[in-house]
Amino acid sequence: AYTMLFRALPFAQIAEGYGLLFFPKMPDMKHLHIKYRNPLKIKPHEIKYKDPKREKQRQKNIVIRREKNEAEKKEREARAAEKEKNKKKQAPKRRRKRVHQEMKQEWEELQREANLMKKLKKGKMSKKEFLKAVGEAMSDDEGL
Repeated sequence: AYTMLFRALPFAQIAEGYGLLFFPKMPDMKHLHIKYRNPLKIKPHEIKYKDPKREKQRQKNIVIRREKNEAEKKEREARAAEKEKNKKKQAPKRRRKRVHQEMKQEWEELQREANLMKKLKKGKMSKKEFLKAVGEAMSDDEGL
C-alpha cells in the first residue's frame, strides 16, 4: 500500500534540484516516460577527464561501445529480416497441412461409409443400423 501516487511525483524537477545532467535509465522508471531536459545543455559524454590517460581510455571505450552497438543493431535487423522471411515461407505450409488433413478426413469418412454399405449388402448389418451409422456421420459433419 502506497501513501502517494508514484507517477504524480515531479521527477524532472527533483532531478534538476539534485543537479543531474541526465536522468538515469532504470527499469522501474521505464513506464513513466519522463522527459527531462538538462537545464545546462551539457551532454554527459562530452565531459572530459583531467587525466589525459583516463581521457584516452574513455575515448577508446566510446569507440568500442559505438562499434559494438552498431554490430548488435545490424545483427538484430538481420535476425528480424530472417524471421520475417521464414514466417512467409511457413504460412503456406500450415495451410497446405490443414487442407491435407481435411482431405484425409473426408476420404476416411467415405471409406467408412463404403465399408458400412458392404456390410449392408452382405447382410451383416440391418438397414436401420446402416441409416443410424450414416446418419450419425452426417450429423457430425453438420456440427463442424
